[in-house]
Amino acid sequence: MSFGESVVRVRRGAQTGEDRYGQPVYGAAAETTIEGAAFDPGGSVEPVEVGRTPVITTPRVYFPDGSPDIVPTDRLRVRGVLYAVTGRPAAWVYPWSGATSGTVVELEAVEG
Repeated sequence: MSFGESVVRVRRGAQTGEDRYGQPVYGAAAETTIEGAAFDPGGSVEPVEVGRTPVITTPRVYFPDGSPDIVPTDRLRVRGVLYAVTGRPAAWVYPWSGATSGTVVELEAVEG
């Protein structure tokens, strides 16, 4: 498997206060490029619901040999699309040997 994707981590800035509803307000986001990732766009599922046609995808990014600094509040830009990190990054283990080989991050598309 070849690893060569560039992924941009978008981390929100420090909390600068609260809005009029008491929700936190954050400063400008910082962007950091992380090299050497592998992107799995995931499969798609089209759930059957009356009047709706959503498509659910399950993309992942694999980082070999280490764990970049990624937290659940980060967003990742991969191939020009912005994704939210879903949950916490996890160890990626080779199924045939049980050896840890890197980190996998599950993603969800950010729209709007």
